[in-house]
Amino acid sequence: MEISSQPGACVEYDIHGGRLVVVTSAGRHEIQVRPQVHMLVRFMAERNAASAGTPVLCSNDELMNAVWGDEPMHTHTELARLVWELRRELEPLGATEVVVNERRRGYRLVTCAEATSSAFGGKADCVPSRDRMSARPSQRRVGWILAVAVALVASLAGLVVTLTRDSGGALTTEVSTTNADVGTFVDRIENVLEQSAAGRREIRAALNGGFSCSISPDEAARRISSVADNRQSILEQLGSLQTPTPQTGKIGTLLQRALQQSIEADRHYRDGFLDVQAGTRCPLPSTPSFELAAKSDKLATVAKRRFVAAFNSFAQENGRPTWSAGGF
Repeated sequence: MEISSQPGACVEYDIHGGRLVVVTSAGRHEIQVRPQVHMLVRFMAERNAASAGTPVLCSNDELMNAVWGDEPMHTHTELARLVWELRRELEPLGATEVVVNERRRGYRLVTCAEATSSAFGGKADCVPSRDRMSARPSQRRVGWILAVAVALVASLAGLVVTLTRDSGGALTTEVSTTNADVGTFVDRIENVLEQSAAGRREIRAALNGGFSCSISPDEAARRISSVADNRQSILEQLGSLQTPTPQTGKIGTLLQRALQQSIEADRHYRDGFLDVQAGTRCPLPSTPSFELAAKSDKLATVAKRRFVAAFNSFAQENGRPTWSAGGF
């Protein structure tokens, strides 16, 4: 099967920052999708990177596992829904064909690193064979050299080193961070907050539905568990986020603590709904897990307020929008 897309169209995914960018002949366009779609794209992008830039066929089951893990009750229909949501965002950019469906088998994603390879109809299984990996030793060696070179240049470009004299007349080195580094940090924090805000909306809907009995306790627990897992993925992204200044390091740490408390509250709510006996009618009884969830919720709110107090002043200094503790 030939891999095709609109000329010049491909996808870039920043694994550390969680940013999804579509590149077309008209330019670069960052698109916003919910956390499950981010997990889907991230998995496919990582597979492509591991396959030396070939669009990899990832099976439906592999993709479902990447998004939902061991959670039961998910179907191929739900996976198709996520793909549809991604294509809906790609459609206005004329780039829907960067997601290729192989009927009853799975999907491929045309990422920018392999756009040239796709023009030659390159293919690979989801896990490349040993023979395939050994067929391009020089290509991989060159790739590693280029990657190291790019990382070195980026590190040097991110720092401005100046020599000054101290009070004793000796030469000293001062290192100052460029505005570009700070701008990148704020971009990524805002992206994390937007993903977290989407998760908060899903949590609120699941709690309202569960406590009003408009959905079953098991369904409420499933939805909450899915969001908690997505938040855990976001937390892992934060762990690899580079902080160019001590102030940004403090902001990153405060956001991590806030998300950790939110995840703890989510999982207590999940356990509370799982504790509800079949046939229980509304209003649902209080359980130890629900009580723990309420306490964790309060701690999360306190942690979020500390974060926004630190981040908002920083955002205002850099001309960025501010956030509220209840917004993410």
